[in-house]
Amino acid sequence: MTLPAATLLTLIALAATLVARRGIAAAARRSPVAARLRLVYGLTGILLALRLLYTAWPVAPVAATVMIAAAWLPVAVLRLAEELVRRHASRLVKFAALGGALAFTFLAVTLGLVWSEAAIIALAAFQSLAIVAVIALLLGGRHDVTVAEKQAADLFTVALLLTIPLVLTDFQRIFPDLPVRGGSFAVLILILATSRLVAGEGRPRQLFADIALAFGGGGIAALALANLPLTGAQALPVVACAIAGAALLLLIERFARDDASAPDLLSALAASPHHRSAMLAAHPLLDRGVVVEGDGLADYPPALVGRLAEHRLVSGAMARHDPMLGEAAIDLLGRHAASHLMRLSQNPPRFLAISAGGLAETTLDEELEIAARLIEGAA
Repeated sequence: MTLPAATLLTLIALAATLVARRGIAAAARRSPVAARLRLVYGLTGILLALRLLYTAWPVAPVAATVMIAAAWLPVAVLRLAEELVRRHASRLVKFAALGGALAFTFLAVTLGLVWSEAAIIALAAFQSLAIVAVIALLLGGRHDVTVAEKQAADLFTVALLLTIPLVLTDFQRIFPDLPVRGGSFAVLILILATSRLVAGEGRPRQLFADIALAFGGGGIAALALANLPLTGAQALPVVACAIAGAALLLLIERFARDDASAPDLLSALAASPHHRSAMLAAHPLLDRGVVVEGDGLADYPPALVGRLAEHRLVSGAMARHDPMLGEAAIDLLGRHAASHLMRLSQNPPRFLAISAGGLAETTLDEELEIAARLIEGAA
């Protein structure tokens, strides 16, 4: 007995969610952004699993649980967006998201108003407005973040814009006659986008390249079906499953590659000879860095450069404590598309511009501080 296409698509999306949640586990223990992202993966996985359960066992308690999970997912996405731009949403947005989640939970648990036409339209409107609010937060909270964090916010924004129409197609009573629904593809797009952040990358064009690769898998399936006596309505679900399967394979390869990545920064430095060149080549994060000195600092007042050089580690977080110094730091980081500047020498001022990607770990600052002490003292 073959599985219906909708069930197979949900299974593929669930598998992708589980792969991504496992792949980000190490980063989630150290980074608040990654921890929020893992929570979003977890809620998404629960929602997909409940949908599969409801397909096999369509009873009211399971339907209510599906609705509750769908109502709380926007709250988790909002918290993730706040961490990405290091800025709180307005109280109105927070209360609206929390109030909506509580309201749908109340309706499902007490009154049993689950998947009625009015409830479905209300949930679709709530989810769409929540995504719009998240996008507004991402676009409006870009001034005090680094280039890497801006790229992460841009990538997440593009992914959310792509998911809005896809998520709406999952509401069967609003769109009753679609041969393939887009909710599973919305999940895959979000995971493809955030997997780029885990890999230390974060540009929208890279997401579009991933989507093109996945569609390539669907194109191969379409060519294989060309000689079969299938109508367009019969072939479309098969092609859709092939596209989703290609996206899943891409995610498995990416997270498997990251899982077998280089050792952590301090372990790599501990194993390297105590020579500056060897230490800078010991870890990919340092090896990809760009030295900033001399002419690269000439556009800034010498006194300001001297103040920056008093710090072994320069980042956009300086803006919270010293706005003038933080503004110079953010400008200098932006010129080199870096998340941090690690001091190589104080006099003359010499830095290493490092890009730690969109999910830079909180404890990475501490590791880079120690690394700067070791490298600065090396011959």
